[in-house]
Amino acid sequence: MDKPLLLISLLAVIFPSIAGAQTAMRDLWVQMPDSIVAYLDKDKRAEIAELYQAEMKTETKNKLDGTTVMDTLTDDFACITLNASATMQIKKLEAGNSFVICVVRNFNAPETDSEINFFSPEWKPLDGDFGLPKTDDAERTKAFFTERPDSITAADYNERLSLIDPVMLCASLSADGQFITLTITTPLINSEERKSVVPIIRKRKFRWEGQSFAPC
Repeated sequence: MDKPLLLISLLAVIFPSIAGAQTAMRDLWVQMPDSIVAYLDKDKRAEIAELYQAEMKTETKNKLDGTTVMDTLTDDFACITLNASATMQIKKLEAGNSFVICVVRNFNAPETDSEINFFSPEWKPLDGDFGLPKTDDAERTKAFFTERPDSITAADYNERLSLIDPVMLCASLSADGQFITLTITTPLINSEERKSVVPIIRKRKFRWEGQSFAPC
């Protein structure tokens, strides 16, 4: 292959990836498949993005007759109150000349349970946990997201640990950095039990390293 043709071929590969990396969150939000939030179609997503950028009230009626609100929209982050019991965060995670889309959906009923998914720049689902801890083992998950303070005995710690059932996690993406924070939640305990559990709960923060997350 001669040099001009080789250069054209290289540019054809490089330029689309650079252009994709420069895709604004506003455009990703609008291009998001309807299947991810079935009651909020493309027109509604564009509407609330435009209202936000115009610094106007960003409420819109969704297909369930509820209210959806755009809370935050930057070049690489969005936070949306989908309805009274669910929120969504979207983050562009830099990956060389491209990026990975991370979507966190939080369901509050009343404690938060989070769902984390990853997508390509074209919104194709990506498999894998990208370095985040697996949650298929309840006891291992509880151990990872708790710790025993010096002020309580091992027996006391184990008793408090037993109160955490079922095991649920709350996830939060950072608006101003490539971070995600995970913490365990306690949906089925009373206020007194929650007071005893709070001291052993440990938040875990992870930094995006370009291909996966790593503990901070």
